[in-house]
Amino acid sequence: MNEKNDTQDMVVGLVGLGAMGKGVACNLLAKGFEVVGHDVRADLQGWIEAQGGAFAHSLAELGRRCRVVVSFVVNDAQTEAVLYGPDGLVGHLSPGSVFIACSTMPPAYVQRLGERLAADGIHLLDAPVTGGAAGAARGSLTVITAGEKAVFEQVRPVLEAFGANLYHLGERHGAGSQLKVINQLLCGVHLAAAGEALALAQRQGLPLDITHEVLCSGAAFSWMLGDRGPRMRDGRFGDITSAVDIFVKDLGLVLATARESKFAAPLASAAFNAFLAVSGEGRGAWDDSAVMCHYARQPYEGESPAPGQEARPS
Repeated sequence: MNEKNDTQDMVVGLVGLGAMGKGVACNLLAKGFEVVGHDVRADLQGWIEAQGGAFAHSLAELGRRCRVVVSFVVNDAQTEAVLYGPDGLVGHLSPGSVFIACSTMPPAYVQRLGERLAADGIHLLDAPVTGGAAGAARGSLTVITAGEKAVFEQVRPVLEAFGANLYHLGERHGAGSQLKVINQLLCGVHLAAAGEALALAQRQGLPLDITHEVLCSGAAFSWMLGDRGPRMRDGRFGDITSAVDIFVKDLGLVLATARESKFAAPLASAAFNAFLAVSGEGRGAWDDSAVMCHYARQPYEGESPAPGQEARPS
């Protein structure tokens, strides 16, 4: 572990040790932070201790030990439970503590959450991320923040440990989540479009390995095609980094936001329906590249992930 410097003289709590949280934990530890993790899966105690961190068996314990908490749970319901559920953090975090919410959540919920936490003497940093599990492992995530500028600067060293690109949109909570919703609109549409294109190539009898290589070599390239395309090509939908149901959730947020704004979003709607159809066929826990199954209805290798391999993206 690297030596700590003055800016790293803090204990960082990390809630959610899934695909994203593990990468974040490793980067925080590598930068010299003391990390206390918590997850509903108690078996992860051994994992984080092997990396050099500590494990809190309850949220109350984590709250008593940390003044900065980074949350990588799945959604607003889990965030609510982490903060206000039985044995939640609120009531155990000391006044002036900072809660960094990195989950993709409804902007209206995040805005209200900032007001509620302020009443409890806790600062909220609205800080959703993009870059996936690979970005978390590399420490190259993009972090989209909103909240008090002084709080952002206070925890900047924490954010820089796992984020290569930090953006501060202002002090209005919910602004970071609004931009993350826009990000997920493009990610979902790009991913569904990649699945549709490769499924059509497959239907026409084209070799998928060469097709994917050609599409990635020119103007048709997208990050989603490059990252998820190999799994689509090989039908490896049990190699899970993020699940189909995560995009059902995220594109649902996109459509709810569009509806509130009286904004037509036909491409987002089509992508949502593709993910929802695959989930409805019992494939919601498969890797999100399985959206291709909506367009290419035939058996694939590994009809479902092995027990315990289901995606738990945070």
